Amino acid sequence: MATYEVKWSRAALDDLERFLVYLLDEVSLQEAQGICDRIFQSTLLLEKYPRLYQEVPEYGHGVRRIIKLGRYVLYEVNDDDRTCRVLAVVGQGQKPRDMFE
Repeated sequence: MATYEVKWSRAALDDLERFLVYLLDEVSLQEAQGICDRIFQSTLLLEKYPRLYQEVPEYGHGVRRIIKLGRYVLYEVNDDDRTCRVLAVVGQGQKPRDMFE
């Protein structure tokens, strides 16, 4: 089975950083980093199973969603270059900002 490369967009990394800052009002730095690390690590399965998670048309054609710790990790699969591009990390019911930059 061929593997895919997981690439995080700048917007998705910014989303994760904003979430870390938000968490710091509620939990310790160590706990906040652990939560964000678990969200980041949830994308590692995409290397072998890029279509593991379902498509979610309300975010755009071909966009898929991982649900982890109350956050949606939105990504798309590109078979031509064998990549999974993480587009955004948003809260449930939240609209992604700059998802396609």
